[in-house]
Amino acid sequence: MAGQKATGTPDTDASEARRHRREEGSALHRREGFRQIWLPFTLTGLLILIMLLIIALPSDPDWRTRVGLVTDFMMLIMIYCPLFICGFLVYAIIIVGVYYANRLHDGTQKPLERAENIVAAFTNRVERTTESINSRVVSASSRFAGWTKFMDFFDKPDSTSYKAQEKVPDESEK
Repeated sequence: MAGQKATGTPDTDASEARRHRREEGSALHRREGFRQIWLPFTLTGLLILIMLLIIALPSDPDWRTRVGLVTDFMMLIMIYCPLFICGFLVYAIIIVGVYYANRLHDGTQKPLERAENIVAAFTNRVERTTESINSRVVSASSRFAGWTKFMDFFDKPDSTSYKAQEKVPDESEK
């Protein structure tokens, strides 16, 4: 069957590896999005809520009756309203930035996947070519293996050989 590939071929393994990398990338993207956007947003909201509870909950009844509603109202107007207004502006800018980053991400995802597929195909071709070259080198070296002993006869003796290093007299010379 000309159009089908058997499982376990390099093309099938490469496509499975690409799909696995994409799944890992998606999980990493979700995890980083949670860690970098939603976690700080939630922690800031909790911090503001805790600060509100510290002021709103009476800690000492005498103090509460003396200071009363005026102090709480002034604290709300002077501290928390500007905090909410400035915080809202910052988070609105962040949300707009996330929206446009997501659009950019969606726009570049397909071209990057195509580039990844091209690189994977090129990698498969290079691997097949190197395997072919390796098999040819091994077959050629096995054909010439018998000639290596014959060709060693013509090699120049190296200076580190046993007899060249020290002149040890043979037993016949004794």
